[in-house]
Amino acid sequence: MRRLWLLPTARVVGAASVATVVLAGGLLAWPWVSAAVVAAGAAGIAGYVHRNRGRVAVELRMLRALKDSVPRCPDDVEVPTLTAPVRVGSGDDGVTRITAQTYHDAVCALGHAMGRDRGFQLDLMRRTGSGRLAEVWGRAAVASDTEYRRLGLAEAARTATEQLAEPERELLTAFADGVNAAFAQATPFECRFLSYRPQPWRVEDSVLTSLLLFHSLSWNEQAKRAEAVVRRALPASVADFFLPGDATSARPADLARHRGEAGAADLIALDRAVAGSNCWIAKGDEPLLACDLHLALGLPNVLYEVDLAWPGTRLRGLASPGLPVVLTGTNGRIAWGVTNLTADVLDLVPAGQDGLHTRTERIRVRGGKPVTVDITTDGTMPVSESPLCGEKVAIRWTGHDPRAADLRFHRLAHARNLDEAVAVLDDAHGVALNVLVTDRKRMAHLATGLLPRRPAGTSRTEPADGHLTGPERPRVVDPTDGILVSANEAALPEDEFRIGLDLDPGHRARRIRTVLSAAERHDAAGMHALQHDVTAELYLPYRDLAIAALRPTDPVRSLLREWDGTAATDSRAFGVLVRLREALAQRVLAPYLAVCREHEPAFRYPFRDLDRPLLAILHARDCALLPAGTTDVDGFVADCVRAVVRERPAKWGRLNRVGLGHPFAALAPWANAVLGLRARQQAGMLHSVRTAVPGFGAAGRVVVTAGDLVTAELPAGQSGHPLSPHYADRHARWASLPSSSRPRARRTGCDHELRPHLTALREVDPN
Repeated sequence: MRRLWLLPTARVVGAASVATVVLAGGLLAWPWVSAAVVAAGAAGIAGYVHRNRGRVAVELRMLRALKDSVPRCPDDVEVPTLTAPVRVGSGDDGVTRITAQTYHDAVCALGHAMGRDRGFQLDLMRRTGSGRLAEVWGRAAVASDTEYRRLGLAEAARTATEQLAEPERELLTAFADGVNAAFAQATPFECRFLSYRPQPWRVEDSVLTSLLLFHSLSWNEQAKRAEAVVRRALPASVADFFLPGDATSARPADLARHRGEAGAADLIALDRAVAGSNCWIAKGDEPLLACDLHLALGLPNVLYEVDLAWPGTRLRGLASPGLPVVLTGTNGRIAWGVTNLTADVLDLVPAGQDGLHTRTERIRVRGGKPVTVDITTDGTMPVSESPLCGEKVAIRWTGHDPRAADLRFHRLAHARNLDEAVAVLDDAHGVALNVLVTDRKRMAHLATGLLPRRPAGTSRTEPADGHLTGPERPRVVDPTDGILVSANEAALPEDEFRIGLDLDPGHRARRIRTVLSAAERHDAAGMHALQHDVTAELYLPYRDLAIAALRPTDPVRSLLREWDGTAATDSRAFGVLVRLREALAQRVLAPYLAVCREHEPAFRYPFRDLDRPLLAILHARDCALLPAGTTDVDGFVADCVRAVVRERPAKWGRLNRVGLGHPFAALAPWANAVLGLRARQQAGMLHSVRTAVPGFGAAGRVVVTAGDLVTAELPAGQSGHPLSPHYADRHARWASLPSSSRPRARRTGCDHELRPHLTALREVDPN
């Protein structure tokens, strides 16, 4: 209940009351003075409440919603579609441990657990994906609803649901039955606050959730647009130099001739947070798999820990709420983990090939008039509202194909060895992912998902021709060094087919492989320590450039020489290097790319591989390649250092503060004090193994073997209710807070049963 004291009115009234009592108590020798102080304090509190009565009313509404929905250990719950009783228990970590007689009963119980712990999160995702959030959120959600209506995820989900194979339909039906049992039992506090009850969960809603996940991982329209503009604005050799995809692209001899005036300050989109992950396998006494999934950070957490058991199997790992599919984990026989494949799954094609069709939809808005939105499609492809270089384009995205949501990935839960796991993945399409999988002896890294067929050597601007079959997708099996690493880089061969687009430059992957290769022995403790590695090798060349450019007596030079090469919270040098890289990227690259704004006014350079052309230009030590007026390369770099160091450099921890926000903060910013977790100093950055920046980082870290889940760290707890002891209980360990700052462990176990309806039992066993 301590969280409730963080409500603004509670803080102000509480502080004023304490001050009044203390002051009045000190004046008891003069009763009339003491009484006057009490009266003045009461009047001040009353005046504050009156002046802020609108917000106070909303706070009281939130208070009631929270208190009326506090999670409690339930009695036995009836779920009509179960075939047998299911034992459900949770320990001090809040993880619901489910023991059932069948896989489908276990999945049904998982649906009940997710519906109970994350009910509003489930409803928020389906409303977001279907463009129906404004119905309960108000005008603030109209822009999001408009975007997703035009994207057409809801229609794609309906089509994919109709084409699901029977095993997946049965799986999602069991899951939906469990969610709906939880919805019937209790209403999430957010829904109470917004005065609505969530509608029953359907199979289609889980399919929609999978497409929303696919969209967040693969919607690379910005990169496709940027590449098209760069190729139109610059000669082929210059465009190849600045675009990702070919690390061997040499600096054109006439590059200086294409340098223009200084570009706009927002031209270079540096270090965009792109959904990714680290995952690796290394042999110890048996193969160990470590995986940390890099996603948006918030409350509730975007991942949910799963622990299901049925005869012959115990399935443990991390799943996305709304989907009964373990993304990384173990079934007791194999272990697997995933990272974003960063696949090239989107094409921009001239609109009108299949005939344009425009329809009008109405977006219902809570507390306001409905908003109409015109949606234009070219066949099944949405037509972009933003022309590309003046031409209307349609968006061909793999996610609109029903096979992109076939959800056959879940069949890994039943695989008994590596060969069976590979067969499952070859048969599945779904979301484009890297999958690393191991049994007790062997290991493999496969590209999975519905991948467009793009023969090697073809232009990235040329539309794909069909899709790859499972066996055609690239893979690496049983490497000779016993190590597999995937960190969103180009780890798989693309000799025959081109798969990726704007892949990660590989700094995390190289660091992981270096540490693993140097280790004499691999164990779970070493894997966990590597997940928290904050080495920042990306910034070494920038440090060397700065040291060479600064005077020997410059204190900044001494600071950089002493840098230990990490993104540690107490490092002052690292903050200087981060800002120096930003300044160099803007000043050096923008003049070459400013011409792109003439072709596309909204153009931004979004590519992650910008350090390759940037360092190539700086290392050439040619003043003609640098901004106009540059007469000395070292002097130019020194000027950039001075521009970013105008006072004593701050420690990286002060610059990199990471907190967790609740969606309600978008409606009422004051609510984040109650519902969120305050920002704290965090080590790491986007290009270190330990990824942690404001709003983005490791949404879950696990170390597993084929037989066991060894460690699991989450930025928040299992529950989505702020008054639950499991709302934020796992944050301290995830954030590497000192033990003195961690909350005291509380015994909060809870055991109960989910029972089928008696009539359902009779149908299963008429005797």
